[in-house]
Amino acid sequence: MLNPVRGDATQYYSYAWNLLHHGAFAKDIPGAASITPDNYRDPGYPFFLALWMKAFGTGSNWYAAVLLCQALLGALTVTLATQLGRYWLSTGWAIGAGVLMAVWPHSITINGYLLTETLFSFLCVLGLLLWARSCERKAAWLAIIAGLVLGAAALTNAILLPFGILLATFLAWRKLAPRQVCMALAAGALLLPGAWAIRNAQISTQKSGSSSTDRALQNLVQGTWPDYHSAWRNSFFSDPETQARAQVTLHAIDTEYSVLRASPIAGAKAIMHRLDEHPLRYAVWYLLRKPYQLWGWDIQIGQGDIYVYPTKNAPFQITPSWIALEVTCHAINPILMLLALASPLAAWSRRRQATSLDTGCDQAALIATILLLTFATLLYSALQAEPRYSIPFRPFEMLLAVTTIAEISRYWRAHRAASAKRSPVLLNLVD
Repeated sequence: MLNPVRGDATQYYSYAWNLLHHGAFAKDIPGAASITPDNYRDPGYPFFLALWMKAFGTGSNWYAAVLLCQALLGALTVTLATQLGRYWLSTGWAIGAGVLMAVWPHSITINGYLLTETLFSFLCVLGLLLWARSCERKAAWLAIIAGLVLGAAALTNAILLPFGILLATFLAWRKLAPRQVCMALAAGALLLPGAWAIRNAQISTQKSGSSSTDRALQNLVQGTWPDYHSAWRNSFFSDPETQARAQVTLHAIDTEYSVLRASPIAGAKAIMHRLDEHPLRYAVWYLLRKPYQLWGWDIQIGQGDIYVYPTKNAPFQITPSWIALEVTCHAINPILMLLALASPLAAWSRRRQATSLDTGCDQAALIATILLLTFATLLYSALQAEPRYSIPFRPFEMLLAVTTIAEISRYWRAHRAASAKRSPVLLNLVD
């Protein structure tokens, strides 16, 4: 197996290898005596890897092809996200957001790992852009394609499973898009996940901890512990005494997870009892610290900073101009988060100031982007919040942050123009 295949990528590689050689979606290591199908991981990214394995085998050519394809997908994501922003932003503001996406350090480094984030981000952006196009043209067939793409994104990262249906329901309820187009979006979003659910219902998960439900429960339990990430890091990167204390915390988390798997009621009671002991601490953890950590900078489960796996002599580590870029992006990261958080107010202001040049598809595209970012933030805050998980949604964050800046700029210009009109009147009164 290739040296770059490590961590989560080991399982993605195994799934792809078993798909190619056995026609089975299983995480058993290549060459295992028996292959047992499971649904622990989502199938989208392993299928992507298997396609390149089919073309190039499993050697260095395959690895290079995957990374080159991911670099291309990263560039296309920026281009498509910029086009999405053009539905409600001027060309200049949309290009500004695109430049920010293109130089963002996390979005650059993630393309070099065999992880889902690059493909997932591309599918999310493509899905919303196709949705905006379908609203613009009032084309149900295009909405079905948009739903299929969002369904493919959900099969790459299951966090998006209900989003297509929720988006269609909300926009139809608020009459922000034609009802038949919304129904087509929901139907398309259901198709691929529905087919995968039928497949999962037909397999027997014999291996302990090998289902998607097990993984969701594990993330849920880990997410209830504010010390999980620090304990994980200390278990690898600290002195023996600190490692021992970290192992105690990790063992307590694993025990709680085992209880929850064995008896959901008993496990839920154990978690709630722990939360009730320090209600204020956990309220702050869920309402403030977890969302902030999700959109933070330093990757927790990994090497740290902007790197998931050990990385040496990267441009962001040795080239002064790249280092300066990273420092600048690091400094503005909290500001971008706050600006994106204020985007619903900007959207509301835009709607109040709507002119004859505005169209329904403009509002539908903007609202869909806000809903996607809100949905991801709430769900990851309920499960496990890790800066790596926000990387696929960074293009949307930057579009919304620029939206807020553009609305502030518009308000400031309008205020100056109004002041300029009032000034002659005031001068006449003084005279």
